[in-house]
Order: sequence, then structure tokens, then C-alpha cells
Amino acid sequence: MPAKAAVAAASDRELTAMERLLNLNRKAPPVRPAEADVRQVPLAQLRPNPHQPRRTLDEDALAELIESVRARGIIQPLVARPAPDDPAALEIVVGERRFIAAGRAGLATVPCIVRKLDDREAFILSVAENVARDDLNPIDEAAAYRRMLDDGFATNQGEIAALVGVHRTRVNHKLRLLNLDPRIQEHVSGQPAGAVSLSHLEELARLRPGDAQHALYLLVVERGLSSRELRARVDATLAPLDRRPAVSKNIIALQQGARIAVYPNKYTVRIPRQPDDSVDLPRIVADLERVVAELKARLAPPA
Repeated sequence: MPAKAAVAAASDRELTAMERLLNLNRKAPPVRPAEADVRQVPLAQLRPNPHQPRRTLDEDALAELIESVRARGIIQPLVARPAPDDPAALEIVVGERRFIAAGRAGLATVPCIVRKLDDREAFILSVAENVARDDLNPIDEAAAYRRMLDDGFATNQGEIAALVGVHRTRVNHKLRLLNLDPRIQEHVSGQPAGAVSLSHLEELARLRPGDAQHALYLLVVERGLSSRELRARVDATLAPLDRRPAVSKNIIALQQGARIAVYPNKYTVRIPRQPDDSVDLPRIVADLERVVAELKARLAPPA
């Protein structure tokens, strides 16, 4: 495909995504691909996005992209908007890796689609593009969804899913990862996507952030615990004392079959009832009062 045709086809794909994202909550007719303003922009005029969802770069993948740019140039245009604090400059919305690769490959200009976007539109488009590539670090993706909620870009997980173009379950699972200990989040953020499996991270997120969670993460990284082994360890950590076998220390037998069982960490009162008895609150109160009266009678000194 000729270079100009490849650029045009790529710009059509970009604008298709833009139409869907930017017109979800608008009644105005969408911008059509035929009206795309694809132009060559000097690298010096472009500036990185300060709210770029991708906070870390895979240097190996970037090196491959640089070689591709040297061989074929930039095929898919960047998307940019006028910088909020400097109309003469353009802020990258989509394509920061391409921008970096172009600079390292020695290009002076890159093809770019320029659109007037507010902060909400720019961030949503940037998140959607990164997620669509399916190589966004899971912690970065989770942080992006969290920002959409915190900054009012979306009101709930379902709206995030609709705006970004993913299933609501994915949004929910990713947001759970923010329950990971900060030490784990920092380490995962510095790794390529998939370095630690999502299933391992989701299991760990069932625990509260802290040393126990971090210790299990280190076992996953250093010893290669399987998902099943990790799940068993997490289950054991979560199991509360009252779900473990308890040994009764004493049984106090009462009249009419009632009894009190005393355990190391609790006691229970058992009052027999018929399976078909209705739930009668006054009767329950009367039964408990009878138990209390009998216990008080046992505490009373003999006459």
C-alpha cells in the first residue's frame, strides 16, 4: 500500500474511534473520516501528555517500534489537541510511543490529527487507545479507570466500560488491583504487561494491603507459585477463627433442652425449636429471658 494511502487508512481507524468516544453523550452529528485533518507536524511543536495512562514503557517493545519507524515511517497518525496553556503547542492525546520512536529514529515531523478536545475527551480517548492495544500495564489501566471516576469523567463502572469499549467485568477486575499493597503496585508498574499474571494479582487483591500480601507476592515472583497454590494460601490467610474447628471448653445444660456452649473465642446459646415453627419475636425474647433467669438463679447464693 502506498505511504499516503496507508496514512489515510490509519487516520480513518483513528477517527472511527474518536467518533464513537466523543459523540456518546452528544447530539451533534459526528465528524466524518473524510474531514480528517491529517497533517505533518514538527516534533518540536508536540509535547507529551501529562496525564498519559501509560506510566512506564517497555524498552524492548519501543526498540522494535523505532526500527519499524526507521524502515516504514509513522503509518498511523498521532492524535493531538491544542495545549491548554499554549495554543501554539500541541499536546499528544494518542501516540506518545510513536512520538518517542520518531524522535529516536531521527524524524523531524510526524502525521497528526488535530482536534479540539477538553480534558475529559482527551483522557478517555487516550485510555481507550492504550487499552485497545492490549499491552497496557494492569496497574496503569486500573489507575486510569480510578481517575475517570475521581475526576467525574464517568459516573460508574458501566459508563467507563461503554466509553473505553471493554466489558464491565474487566473494569471491575482491574479496579480491584488498587487494593494491592503500594510496594506490589510499584513493582508491577515497572514490569512489562503480563510479567505477573492477572489471575495472580486478582488473588492477592483479596487480601488487605500489608506485609502478608506483599510476602505472598514475593513468593509468586521468586518461586513461581501457581494460581492454585496462591489461592490456597490466600484462603488460609482469610479464614477467620470462627470458621476453623473450635473446641468447646464447657457445656452448660439448661431446662427444656437449652444449653450454652463456651468456646475459647465465643459462646453460643442453643434453644430447641420445631422446624415448622414461625419466626415469633416475642417468643424468642421470652426464651432468652427464661435462659437469663435460670442463669441468675444459679448465681444466687443458697438460702
